[in-house]
Amino acid sequence: MTAKFSPLDYAFAVGRIKALENYLIPARIFREAAEAPDFKRAAELISEAGKTTDRLREARTPAELEAFLEAERSVLDDTLGELFLDKKLYDFYRLADEVARVAGSLSLLAEPFFLDFFRLKIDLANLKIYLRCRYAGRPVSQFEEKFVSGGQLEKKMFLDNYSSNLEDFAQLLKATSYERLWREGLNFLQAQDSFIAFEREAENLVMDYLQSAKKVTFGPEPLFAYGLARRQELKLTRLVILGQMLNIPAFLLKERISQTYV
Repeated sequence: MTAKFSPLDYAFAVGRIKALENYLIPARIFREAAEAPDFKRAAELISEAGKTTDRLREARTPAELEAFLEAERSVLDDTLGELFLDKKLYDFYRLADEVARVAGSLSLLAEPFFLDFFRLKIDLANLKIYLRCRYAGRPVSQFEEKFVSGGQLEKKMFLDNYSSNLEDFAQLLKATSYERLWREGLNFLQAQDSFIAFEREAENLVMDYLQSAKKVTFGPEPLFAYGLARRQELKLTRLVILGQMLNIPAFLLKERISQTYV
């Protein structure tokens, strides 16, 4: 029989997470780092703002940067593995970016915060698949093959409008939180032939949703939100430092930087 845990059982874990949240890095730091004169200074800015070791400053090659990020992710997952009392929720946390794998298991989630999170992620995945297929002129069958069930947006809506103008599709999203994502993502795609803006706005929606966990006094929600916020922070660290190493222009890096948890 699966053990049941009350929100109060997470009192210690939430206290530890709140302490760790003090070291999360604001998005403005990553924007400043993108404009730094070189990757060494960018690493210094990020390292000084967060809770990292000198290993980030010591990274001199993409391989060394990846080794640092992999080690940080391992520490993060080990910490969350200790703090999550319900190991089912920890498993969902580990697979938060693999919605196709968890879509068939959403019936195991009774907690509204987690269920709605994965519905959001599924919707974002389907919108991205739809935009990519439509923009590339692929047949509707390819979209159907990749569609992930379980979100709020129905498959029928996508199929019924597969031949419509991409601009008009925004009207169908007016009653949802996805209209801005679609408009900004599509406009940037048409102007720059890039999905950068879509990816950024999708991550912004995820961060907006995770912010609601800050209102939870006790429970697993703050653990889940912190873990994903830290993972996003590591992703932005890779984006900026690697971009600096490869001499990618600052304006392109800044275009891709999404909002953070703090």
